Amino acid sequence: KIKKEADDKAAAAAKEAENKAAEANAQARMALQKDIDAADRKTTYLKEKVAKATGAMKKNADAAAGELDKRREAVKASMASLETSTGAAWASAKAKVEADIAALNQAVEGLETSLKK
Repeated sequence: KIKKEADDKAAAAAKEAENKAAEANAQARMALQKDIDAADRKTTYLKEKVAKATGAMKKNADAAAGELDKRREAVKASMASLETSTGAAWASAKAKVEADIAALNQAVEGLETSLKK
């Protein structure tokens, strides 16, 4: 009987730890998604400016927009992998998403810079 109680307590503690980890992961995903959404809003604004650009500025902006699109797809793929990861794999998937978001933000800045020249 004592062993069963100990097993039940251990199972309850493991379940609670799992729930806390899931909650922390959900909060981290929401924070990452906010960063992505901010980049998407700025991208939409900048792409409207690209459509109005002309000459060399348009050529440079189109190239920067293409790079930005590639970076956005990378973020999308790494976020999808984060959704299915757990444990140590989740931590490395989160680091990948963070790196991809940083690259996305650099691409957004690159597009913005190309529109100022």
